[in-house]
Amino acid sequence: MSRAGRIAGAALGWMILLFTLAAVIYAMAGNADLLRGEMLRFAPPEKTGLPEEEYAGVCRMTAGYLTGREDVFQHTFSGAGGTVYVCFQPHEADHMRDCRGLIRLAGTLRWVFGGLALALLGAGTMLPGLRRPMAEGALTGLAVFGGAAAVLVLWGLADFDGLFTAFHRIAFTNDGWLLDPSKDLLIRLMPVEFFISLAVRCLLWLAGAAAATGIVSYELRRIIPPAGGGTENPGNREDPGPGNQL
Repeated sequence: MSRAGRIAGAALGWMILLFTLAAVIYAMAGNADLLRGEMLRFAPPEKTGLPEEEYAGVCRMTAGYLTGREDVFQHTFSGAGGTVYVCFQPHEADHMRDCRGLIRLAGTLRWVFGGLALALLGAGTMLPGLRRPMAEGALTGLAVFGGAAAVLVLWGLADFDGLFTAFHRIAFTNDGWLLDPSKDLLIRLMPVEFFISLAVRCLLWLAGAAAATGIVSYELRRIIPPAGGGTENPGNREDPGPGNQL
């Protein structure tokens, strides 16, 4: 029971963090106001060539497309003299189709990870003997997850372009993500700094979820006695002297 509880606790810690990650990614992708703010911050009109008044429309379309509310990735607008401008080329739309697949996968996984976390929490609630080992296992799981995240963070700090490239080569089966800033508006709107800012937001949410899970797990481990009703530190119990024995 104790070993199974620790394994279940470690799994619970991972499920909570993976749920947080998937939910945050999906929420950010579908937040047009967030995308607009980040684009204007890192890709202002003087760098992209896109009029500022068109950013809101582009971001509403992008957020809707990534989360399945829009069927076509394209934005058009009329300029001086009634000229119609088409923002994105076919290969940019093809790349965003791949991105939409990843975002919608994150949307599905948030329910999977969330459901598994609730199932594990239910098991710990219904089986009191699992609570302490699950709390111990959750702390271990958080430590392992934190170690893996730390490696990625250090890699990103040392060589973000390398991490960014490695992720794209793993996540995509083609080179559609290799866009040309001189020709493709998509990469001008979403430079590396744009993604770094979103990645920092993800890390902050993960850190918050890890801290909350760690605090609760530590407190449960502290207040729940070991199996058999013993104490963690039996040496602290008062040992009656020979003169006090009956």
